[in-house]
Amino acid sequence: MSEVRKVLTQLQKDELLKLAKENRAKIPEKWPKSKMVDALSTILTLKDVTSFLSEVHAKTPEAKGYESRLKGEQLEKKIVAMFSGRGFECKVNVRTKGAEFDVVGRKEGGWFSNDKYVFIECKNKPKVIPEDFKKFIGNLNIFMKRKKLDKEDVTGYLITTGIFDANVRSQARNFVNIKLQRVKI
Repeated sequence: MSEVRKVLTQLQKDELLKLAKENRAKIPEKWPKSKMVDALSTILTLKDVTSFLSEVHAKTPEAKGYESRLKGEQLEKKIVAMFSGRGFECKVNVRTKGAEFDVVGRKEGGWFSNDKYVFIECKNKPKVIPEDFKKFIGNLNIFMKRKKLDKEDVTGYLITTGIFDANVRSQARNFVNIKLQRVKI
């Protein structure tokens, strides 16, 4: 599978249609997502897709800082609501010496099971790169050691509004308790 195709599969259908329109590709709205990805992967480059995502995330320099922070907060609220709905008690912007997470959730175990934890890092940016992933893994390991948590009881989520670099997706496969997820706000 080509790198362009891998990136396009991470986008949602409405984003694919907008990307097609911007590149003057006539793609019917009724097409299934897979057919849209097939068609776009033959005419677009990886640079086309990443610049599209950069434009979606970009604003004027004055507004960028404020809007970025506001969108980051919206993303965190959405994630808290999502995990609260799954039964987790969530806290935002949790810090400990040497590590921090945007959201940490805890779900009480029963009589015969341990509590479950989720450690969530939210990235409101066009592309999550390997350095972001390495920092996330480092923070997760620090938290787990300090709280004396077992890997079976912890799931780490790296969530973005953009896309994941191919190396990030590849590295994440080596960790059974790490999930990559893309959301729209």
